[in-house]
Amino acid sequence: MIKGSNLNAAYRNDEYEQAIVNSSLWAAAGDALGWMTELSRGQDGVRYRTGKERVTAPVDWQRIIGGRSGVRVDLPAGTYSDDTQLRLGVSRSIRGNGTFDVETFAKIEVTVWQGYSLGAGLGSKAAAANLSKRGINWFSNFFNSDRQSYVNGGGNGAAMRIQPHVWGATGPLTEMIGQVFRDAIVTHGHPHGFCGAVFHALCLWDTLAARAVPSMNRAREFVSFLDNLPSIVEKDDELGQFWLPSWEREAKKAFPDAIKGFQMDALADIRTAEETIAAGNGRSYPLLLERIGCLSDKFRGSGFKTALAALALSELFAKQSIEDALIICANELASDTDTIATMAGALLGAISESEPAWEIQDRAYLEEEARRLARVALGQDQRTFTYPDVSSWQPPTSQSDAVVRFNDGLALAGLGPLVPRSKEYHSGNAAWQWFELPFGQTVLAKRRVENTVLIGEDQMPGEPRISTRAGPRSDPDGRQNRFAFNEIRTGADDRRSADARPPLPQREFPGIDEATDLIISSGFDDATLGRLVKQCIDETESIELTVSLASIVAKARLARKRRR
Repeated sequence: MIKGSNLNAAYRNDEYEQAIVNSSLWAAAGDALGWMTELSRGQDGVRYRTGKERVTAPVDWQRIIGGRSGVRVDLPAGTYSDDTQLRLGVSRSIRGNGTFDVETFAKIEVTVWQGYSLGAGLGSKAAAANLSKRGINWFSNFFNSDRQSYVNGGGNGAAMRIQPHVWGATGPLTEMIGQVFRDAIVTHGHPHGFCGAVFHALCLWDTLAARAVPSMNRAREFVSFLDNLPSIVEKDDELGQFWLPSWEREAKKAFPDAIKGFQMDALADIRTAEETIAAGNGRSYPLLLERIGCLSDKFRGSGFKTALAALALSELFAKQSIEDALIICANELASDTDTIATMAGALLGAISESEPAWEIQDRAYLEEEARRLARVALGQDQRTFTYPDVSSWQPPTSQSDAVVRFNDGLALAGLGPLVPRSKEYHSGNAAWQWFELPFGQTVLAKRRVENTVLIGEDQMPGEPRISTRAGPRSDPDGRQNRFAFNEIRTGADDRRSADARPPLPQREFPGIDEATDLIISSGFDDATLGRLVKQCIDETESIELTVSLASIVAKARLARKRRR
């Protein structure tokens, strides 16, 4: 059981909001600093990019983008990488009532991200490419290629993006972890990947709860909490009925056994980290990286080891400046500099009283999204980003296809029109250019110089809407008991009730994922089931989608009857 210290210590609403803003901004600051040195091939590589052998703050720099056939581009001070890009995609996918729209995240955000990704790992890119295929859903992304496979995807591409689930959590701990797990398995199918994501989420949750960085002893409790994962997965109809059997077949092992094996490895790493920190050596952090394998090619990008390194760095520098911690991290050149720094920034920022003074790309938008999520957690109705209808969505099939023609200009499919903000960088029939989106995010996007596809309104977002739900859970003084989890429960009480869900649109089919969720949460109510099936038929005019919806609902209904 996880029992927190000072869990009933309340934040004032403005205090909680500022804590989330600081966590978000310091996470982006760590990403921006660490990305300048990531995979830099030593100090010569850092000098080639930045003009300096050691980085101490974000500066204007240059980097080759697009691999061997890419171009050398100018990157303004504070430019962030895929860590913050995907974090913002997760944030947009969290509705104004706190629910995570995993279907739109997987099929829209992740597939479109291919067109503007910076510093992405092979696993995340392979996952995104596979999600662009018709028939591949968020719970069926079992890709397999010569270089990457889903069940071996243990990198940190999931763990680095899950902070928004913690910042905007509205329910009990197990509910938040369920959202984190859904998010992680969209792209990563190895325990190092999805357990690393859960571990980092617990680290951040506990940091906010106790207003202190968790100890290594506390980290052991987080690993023990993973005993709950099989139950969380089984109680989720889509995970339990569709993802889990496929995963066990592909991984050739039972899920509970895989979790236990991971726990043994994780506890060994925690013991090593604890011993290294206790030694008090001035080189504790680089020694820790070496001893837990973060400097090796095999484990450099491990989801769990990266999250553990970030926790250890945060513990070492909890009483020092965040800048010092991130600078130390960014200059350990053989490690995954940007991801460890972004995770540590999220942890240390959550207990910081100040925002970064460094330049950060899209600071205003980062702050806006952080405040929105904080207010979601505080029970205040907030806007929801309105994606295109997933049932008629046409994902970009390659990195160059996300930027399209729309009306008289260019747009990023699914996210909005683009306003050019830089010169073009050309390589063959491809061009990279800085653009700004309507909501304030800037992207360095790749597009085809010729034959850019023309799209219609159905492939673009609508106007943001306000999602409503039950009122805020705060006392008369405006204090929010945000972390009341004295006991971890995995029973039916932890499942979100139907009246906490967003109202069902009467003239818009919400997509298979949300439709299934609404039908199941209604207890398979005849009116809800009939209305949604009819909407699917009338609005999508797709026999395949209607059959898919009926099949999912039937399997979920039968599974519930068998459990009874």
